[in-house]
Amino acid sequence: MAVFGNYKTGVFYFVYFAPIWFYWGDSSLLEKQVSDLKVRRVLVNNINAVIVQGECDICSAQLLKDMLADVINEGHNKLIVDVKGLQCIDNSGLAAILWARHKIEENGGKMVVVGLGSIFRRKVSPINNLFNVAFSIREALWNLSDKSLGFK
Repeated sequence: MAVFGNYKTGVFYFVYFAPIWFYWGDSSLLEKQVSDLKVRRVLVNNINAVIVQGECDICSAQLLKDMLADVINEGHNKLIVDVKGLQCIDNSGLAAILWARHKIEENGGKMVVVGLGSIFRRKVSPINNLFNVAFSIREALWNLSDKSLGFK
């Protein structure tokens, strides 16, 4: 495996199908990529959001689960998972999101999934009541705020 990067900018590239990690100064942005899946973690109004883009299948779902586990293990009790950028997701990707929902609720927290659009409706409709769904990050922030009524 070869590693290329610049320590001052915090940009490193790992070659031969290893994850690509990007760090920009603070921990407010972390991005990982494996094959066709890109997972990015950002802070939005002091709430962690995991933004997923590409194709999430059995080969790349562990990357998503690892990113979600990092957020949960740091003790954060509010999480937004934005899947609007996904072209496809299989059962292993859905299992990773369900696992994160279970863990965060086990710790007394709340998770909102953004962008379960038409691509996922057919696959998710039988279990749609398992997710707290929002159509935008703004709506997800409202659902996670103390002012919301907590409707699913």
